[in-house]
This record gives sequence, C-alpha cells and structure tokens, in this order.
Amino acid sequence: MLFDEHDVSYMREIAASVTGIQLPFPVHAAKGDGLAVDWDGGDASVTAEDKTALCRGLFLLSKAVKENKTALHIAEKRHFAHCGAMLDMSRNRVMTVEAVKRWIRSQAALGLNLLMLYTEDTYEIPEYPYFGYLRGRYTQADLREIDDYAFSLGVELVPCAQTLAHLKNFLQWPASAPLRDQPDILLIDSEETYAFLDAALRSLSQCFRSRRIHIGMDEAHGVGLGNYLLKHGYVNRFDLLNRHLARVKALCEKYGFQPMMWSDMFFRLGSKDNAYYDLDNRVPDDVIAALPEVEMVYWDYYHTDEAFYERMLKEHQRMGRGTVYAGGVWSWSGFLPNRERSLRTMEPALRVSARMGLDTVIATLWGDDGAETDYLMAIDRLTLFSEACWEGESFKLDACEAAADCLTGLPAAVRNAYDAFYADDYTRSTGKILIWCDPLYPCGVSEERMQILYDAAEKAIPVLRDAGFSMETVYALMLFIALQKKIKLMRGIRTAYATQDKEAMKRVLEQQFPMAIKAYNVLMNLHRSFWETTSKRQGWEVLALRYGGAVGRMSDVQDEIERWMNGDLNCIPELDEPALPDGKGFTYDRTSTPSAKT
Repeated sequence: MLFDEHDVSYMREIAASVTGIQLPFPVHAAKGDGLAVDWDGGDASVTAEDKTALCRGLFLLSKAVKENKTALHIAEKRHFAHCGAMLDMSRNRVMTVEAVKRWIRSQAALGLNLLMLYTEDTYEIPEYPYFGYLRGRYTQADLREIDDYAFSLGVELVPCAQTLAHLKNFLQWPASAPLRDQPDILLIDSEETYAFLDAALRSLSQCFRSRRIHIGMDEAHGVGLGNYLLKHGYVNRFDLLNRHLARVKALCEKYGFQPMMWSDMFFRLGSKDNAYYDLDNRVPDDVIAALPEVEMVYWDYYHTDEAFYERMLKEHQRMGRGTVYAGGVWSWSGFLPNRERSLRTMEPALRVSARMGLDTVIATLWGDDGAETDYLMAIDRLTLFSEACWEGESFKLDACEAAADCLTGLPAAVRNAYDAFYADDYTRSTGKILIWCDPLYPCGVSEERMQILYDAAEKAIPVLRDAGFSMETVYALMLFIALQKKIKLMRGIRTAYATQDKEAMKRVLEQQFPMAIKAYNVLMNLHRSFWETTSKRQGWEVLALRYGGAVGRMSDVQDEIERWMNGDLNCIPELDEPALPDGKGFTYDRTSTPSAKT
C-alpha cells in the first residue's frame, strides 16, 4: 500500500526544511512495518510504518546526500512504540507556537512520534483567570494549532497538568487561597480543589486529540502538612496520596484521559530517608494494591551506570501499572546545554530501556532557575533518543553525532565548544556561578576552577568565532567573552586589594570594569534577541532583572573602590573576609549574594 502522494510531498518539504537539502531524485514511499530505505543513486524507495517513520527515511536520505554518499540501504524498527520529548513551558520560558512547530519538524525528521508540553500554569482555564496570569500561557486556540500541526506530521501531542504540586505561581494569588495546602501544593480532600482540577482537565480535553495525559504529582514533599494538617490533623500520607490519585483518575476518565504520573512520591514515602533513588527502597505491596491504573513515570537524569537504571526500572515494573522512562537532555545547568552530562547519563539509561522493552521513553528538557538555555540549542542530544528508538540497545554514538550534524547544521566541534562552560566538572555549573556571582563576595569557586574555565573559554572562542553568523553561536561566543571579562575583573580586584596596590587597582577601574560592564550589556542584548526568536516575552523579565542587577552591582562596586582609593573608605569590608569553600549550589539566588531574600 502506497502513501498518499500529498503526504510524501509534505514530508519531503519537512525534511528539506530541517536539513536544507532538496532531494534531487524521486522517492517511492510504501506502507509497511518499521523503516526500510533503499537507494543506489537513482530513484529511492522508502517503506515506513507511519508518517514519522517516513519523515525519518527522507531525513536519512537527505543526510546521505549532504554527506556526498551515492547509496543508502537501511532497515530499522522501533524499539520504543512512543518516543520523543517533554518541553518545560513553566519556568519563565514559554516557546512561541512557531518555535514549537519548528521543534516538531525536527522530531518528525528523527522519527520521534511523541511530544509533551510541560505546563504547570501556562495553559488557559477560562474559569480561573489567575491561572497563568502574566506568565505567557497558551490560549486554547494556541494549543489546538500546535496539536493540529503535530497531528499532520504524525506526532502525538500529550498534555501535562500538575494536579498536586508545582503550582506555586498560581497559588501565590489571594484568589487561590482556598486551594492551598502548602505554597506550591493543592489542598487534598477539598471540593474546591476538585472543581479546579475538573476545569483544568476539561480545558485540556478541548485542545488535544491525545487521550494520554501526564498528571504530574511529583515532589509534593510537604503534602498534608500545611493547611491540610490544620484542618484535618495528621493522616497517613500514602493513604492521602492514593485517595487524591483516585479522585484525579476519576476526573481523567470523565474526559476520556488515560493518565500517567511521576513515581517519586511513592518511592520517597517508602524510603526511610525520603529518597527517590534509594536502592533499598521497596514500595509496600498494600500501597501498590491500592493504586489506580495510572502509568508510573520513572524520572532519572543523574546516574551513569546501567545497573542502577535496571534496578529502578524493575522496581517500577513490579508496581504493575505500566512504566515510562523519562531521561534528561541537560538544558537547565546554565546558559548552554550540558552536552557531556546528557551523554554520560542517557547512554546507559537508553541502552537499558531498549533492552527491557519499554513502550514509552521521553527526553525531558527543563528550564530550572530561569530557563537561561534555549531548548533548541540542546536538540542535538535528542539524537541519542532517536537512535536508541530505531536501533535499540546497540545504537552507535557516531551515528548520533552524524544525525546531529545534519539536524542542526552545526559541526560537532561547534557543539562541543558549548561544553567548555562546564569544563571544570560536567556535574557542576561553575560557569553560571561566575556569571551571576557578586564581584566582591567569595563565590566558592577556587582559583584552580576559575583557571580551568578561563582556559576552556580561550579554546571555545575561536571555534565559535569561525562558526559563521547565527543567533545561537554569536550568543555562545559573547557568553564566553563575558565569562573571561568577569574572571579578569574578580582576579584584578582581589589581587590589587590583597597587596594594597592602588596603581594596580586604578588599572582595574579604568580598564577592566568598563570592559566587563560592556560585555554584560552586549550579552544581555544578544540573549534578549535570541529569546525573542523562540519564546514569548513574558518571563524574560526574570533574566532582565538579573542582568540589570549584575551590571548595577558592578557599577556600585566601582564606586566603592573609587571611594577607597580616595580615602573616603578605610577598607573594602567584603574583601576582608577569607573565601570559604562553596556549599550552596549554583542557583541564581545562592550565587548572586550570600544574604537571604526576605
């Protein structure tokens, strides 16, 4: 059976839009199991099981042409029936409809057939005007447009609704007070809560074709211990969660949804240390027996050995409710994707997932602490998931890189340059700390780490400078330049003050301060322009305030040093305290100042 000629033509256009290659020969497309591509330089034939498989076949042909090959013979099958990405649209960054469509085209080209939009409060609920208020929420019309587009390419768009925790932005409003247990957790057993959830699910049911839904319910650490405790006293929290889950499941059924949820709360409550990744943990049998039919989503972005993933997946499968694995494309470590951490954690996870025959695997891209990284900069690591999906446990890393070259149009050397931001330790975010930290206060970054980052930036800068003009590479280039200027400034201040060398400090004032401030202003403007190409304006103000604070504080320090130089100040007290080792982490609040925000 042949594909409709319109579908073939449409998918050729999609593959061309992603790769920049117009195939110079006819492609005969038929329907059949898996994916087979045969081409010996003349007409090509593709046998594919659905639209995304067809699009992958056309992508692979385009890649072959781009690589100057004259033949291609491929036979593949899906090892994950459902595979794709989850994009975080809740931590400041809400991608525009057009940017989501661009992402969908790339997914289809890789043969990935699932996309989730993680929306805590960034979708419209008509009955609740404060839900997503001033947060760039998607209207129902927006979501229908995205869903229609995804459907046209064979991609299932799955809604995500947080139905217990992670609702701080909505619950902050006085109008939401009756729904609040903790500042970010809904009040279980309240009929007002279930009226709200009914409205939320009703809204989503009107926007999405898919009858799968992710209902969240993760990281509700204080559930039942806030307003619930005041109203009802202490209750067994396993029972409380199960009771709430049953109510949510019933609401899902009302709108024809089959839910899945994060599994961590059941594992945490079953651990003596409240730990998700506790290998001694075993969810009690009576808790499992009481669970409704809800798929359990095991999220793990951290471990690097196959044995760990295998043990956790087996414990999930023991629960008997269906298991989804959610891995991480590290988009949330700072201003650039953490490619090395994605590779080290996802390669073992995906090999185990394929070996254990999971049905659904997703790549999450989060925007923790400001969504500084544009998700499209991290899309190259999606090829780990596509190759694992289509090649199974034995997928090859060089094939992932080759697909990423074609997908992004950027050579591996340029993409690898991004990892210079994490050169001192791929599990840390020293680069982010140095960008946001106060120029005077100890930031817990040793001189050795600072030097490693400086040297790494020195190597990355010429690679990015020679990469050609694109918003992505120019932004990355300016980021490394600003990083170097900040390191020079901090070193210059500390060295001159430690030796009480006012001539050296004068040079810092006249040279290094103006260069650092200029670099930050240029970086802020580039970052803003980059943001506006893919994301709604709402949410950018968070980063604008950070940049403004960083530049304003540098000007303030400049003034303080000038007063010390003039004798108006006897000392610079911030520099009189010794630098102590870091112990606070790398979020903006923890690195910009040691003072608590009250």
